[in-house]
Amino acid sequence: MTSADKFGIGFTIAITAVMIGLVSGGTFDVSQPSPVQSAPVETYTPPPPPPVAAPEPMMAQSDDDLTTVLSYNIRGAIVESIIGDSDSNSIDILIDARLDGELTITITSSVVEPFDDGAYFILVDGEEIHDFTQKGSILTIPFLAGTSDITILGISDDYVESHAADKAAADKAAADKAAADKAAAKAPMSAEVEPVAGSAAPGCEPDCYDPASVTISAGGTVTFVNSDTAPHTVTSGSATDGPDGVWDSSLLMVNSSYSVTLDSPGNYPYFCMVHPWMEGTVIVE
Repeated sequence: MTSADKFGIGFTIAITAVMIGLVSGGTFDVSQPSPVQSAPVETYTPPPPPPVAAPEPMMAQSDDDLTTVLSYNIRGAIVESIIGDSDSNSIDILIDARLDGELTITITSSVVEPFDDGAYFILVDGEEIHDFTQKGSILTIPFLAGTSDITILGISDDYVESHAADKAAADKAAADKAAADKAAAKAPMSAEVEPVAGSAAPGCEPDCYDPASVTISAGGTVTFVNSDTAPHTVTSGSATDGPDGVWDSSLLMVNSSYSVTLDSPGNYPYFCMVHPWMEGTVIVE
């Protein structure tokens, strides 16, 4: 072994001894970190998710909202809402009409009570229309592009009152007209009767007087004028039963006359005592 080898072995033993001494003497703590530290490992923590908003409570459908209650079909538009108004006995249908179209809707009397004849009153954008069709409770209502509002109305208190007032006015007008017609048709207060020409010989009956029957109002007067070529009488009663005493003209010569006023309503027959086939009647109203 050379001197160099001996020196190396000795140096190694010395170093080893020093290390053992340091360890056993507590001057070297292997638990302490090495002077050379590794870089710390970075980690990623995602941000917390945004809070989820609580869903808004669903509002209960209004009693006046009939959108999901009534059965309908619409062409050329969409229905935005159907609102009932029990006070005015009507429904209001708001639509968005992109094209000309029509709405078919079923209306029952529990929703809108119809008029007495079963019909309804229709407004389209506030204007009354008459070209809609109705089959029972099914209404088909046409509309133009741009229409926004269709109103269906039934009978109302205002209508009933107005109708009653109109009916009362119509009844009064009819009564007034009837009274006027009656007054116009009222029997005259006076009349004139003449024997027909040639009545002094049989053959003129039953129209031997002109007129054979005359009507006057109570309190009116009948004047008998003898325009024939023979004298006659005008005597109340009949040829069969004789005079009844109400009036008697006695013998009327040619171109003479006789008048009688009758106050009591009734039928008054009369005849000519000289020519008993001549008979007539005065009616007093």
